[in-house]
Amino acid sequence: MKAFGIKKWIRSMALVTAVMTAAAFTGCGTASEAKSLGTGSDSAASGKQDDGKDLKEMKVILDWTPNAIHTFLYDAEEKGYFAEEGIKVTIIPPAQSVDAVTFVSTGKADIGLTYPLETVEAADAEDIHIHAIGAVTQESLCCMASLKDGDVQEIKDFKGKKIGYDGTASSEAMVRTVARKAGLADDDYELMDVGFDLTTSLTTKSVDVVAGIMINDEVITMENNGYDLNVFSYETNGVPEMYDIVMVAADKAYEENPELYKGFLRACAKGFEDMKASEDETLDLIMKTMNSDENPLDREQQKGSYETLLPFMENKDAKFLSMTDEKWENYISWMKENGLVEKDVKPADVYIAPELD
Repeated sequence: MKAFGIKKWIRSMALVTAVMTAAAFTGCGTASEAKSLGTGSDSAASGKQDDGKDLKEMKVILDWTPNAIHTFLYDAEEKGYFAEEGIKVTIIPPAQSVDAVTFVSTGKADIGLTYPLETVEAADAEDIHIHAIGAVTQESLCCMASLKDGDVQEIKDFKGKKIGYDGTASSEAMVRTVARKAGLADDDYELMDVGFDLTTSLTTKSVDVVAGIMINDEVITMENNGYDLNVFSYETNGVPEMYDIVMVAADKAYEENPELYKGFLRACAKGFEDMKASEDETLDLIMKTMNSDENPLDREQQKGSYETLLPFMENKDAKFLSMTDEKWENYISWMKENGLVEKDVKPADVYIAPELD
């Protein structure tokens, strides 16, 4: 049985809980009910460019409810960059299921934001034919954390402690990798399945460490609530460096119209340039286009997320959207070593790098 992705499971369960309690962040209905959340020009909204030409519609399903990491999409819609490429984009927030791979592979969406683990798992399957076409982040946002006033100040302190995780095989593999690099045996610490109740298990000191929280989300939330944290990166402690979110497309759809997808990516790149250029304008856009009764956002929280995200989305060694064979190969090898993938998957099986110039 394949491992069910750590972030996918956490976020799916969190969305289910949000729907049940009607008090947390949720998506806006199902894909068929979703409307475009962008606030682009009238020409884009009408499905026509300023010159009257019809726009090609594309549906984009998000990995999570709209937030700072999706700004490049909303900016590209708001500023008309998609329309310039002949595209009218409909952004679909996930409802109770965060399964962009299924949406894309079955033709319910043209682009899906998902995670490398699910992308490799798709290549490992026989009936799912997708490829990643652009990386939203160049590094993983997933991390581990402990309270600064606790007994765990560094990874070697895991010995004899309780580590809360979500119960998935992928999360366990990451914890084991980190601990083994620090010289710990698997029985030196206790893994506790806390489901999706990661932050509460840490703040109530039910566990000493939590594994699988997001540095741009739960970490900021806890710090804003007065908790001082030690944050441990997976990637600097043994787990291969990897993208956190990638955009995927169905193979057949891409092959039939590669220029459409290249135009989409060019517009996204312009949106990201705007995102980098002005923090205030970015935050204004977030609150204007993403904040709603169904998806209430706090500007200060989004400010912290924005500031955290930028160096993860692009760095001196890797431009926004770029991907490499080496990074995918290292990650796939790690997955195979840890029993998370069965076939001999190659980088070419999971991603392509469109030429955008």
